[in-house]
Amino acid sequence: MSRIKKLLLISCLSAMSTALMVLTQIPMFGGFMKLDFSILPILVSLYILGLRSSLSILLLRSILKLLFFSEGISTIIGIPMNIIAMSVFIMCIGYFQRKNSSFHLKKFILGGGLGTLFSTGVMLILNIIYALPLYEKFMNFHLEKMGMSTKEWILAMVIPFNLIQGILLTISGSLLLTALLPIIHQYNRFT
Repeated sequence: MSRIKKLLLISCLSAMSTALMVLTQIPMFGGFMKLDFSILPILVSLYILGLRSSLSILLLRSILKLLFFSEGISTIIGIPMNIIAMSVFIMCIGYFQRKNSSFHLKKFILGGGLGTLFSTGVMLILNIIYALPLYEKFMNFHLEKMGMSTKEWILAMVIPFNLIQGILLTISGSLLLTALLPIIHQYNRFT
């Protein structure tokens, strides 16, 4: 694939990912946490362009979200966490799937399962050391006002949300990639 075609594909997938991040938000747990399907074009990129390009698309869609669709301080705090969690998720899938190799559903599900567990663990840590202190400082968000401790917040909100998100992204990703298998094979044949 030529450099220009690759850059065009990265641009298109970044735009699609940004649109999905904005348009497919599903509020969960009282609207505080939002699930979106912006990872799907990034997963397609993983199988066509490889891990580096996929992580570039993740970064581009995050910058576009910040620049054009920011919801204020919650976006500024949340975007770095999302980048880290989704990077972990993508890298786990990428570990089992090398660039220019065929899509294998079992490998994808294994990578998605591990990605779900690892990204949940990362988000648990980031919530404690990064998000909760910043939400308290800049958004006047205090768990005590909600009648929750940090441990209860992690067990009732953070862990379930991230597990549900990882499972849904693995399922939707496997369905999309299975449907796009002929296109993935075509791209891999010409690169």
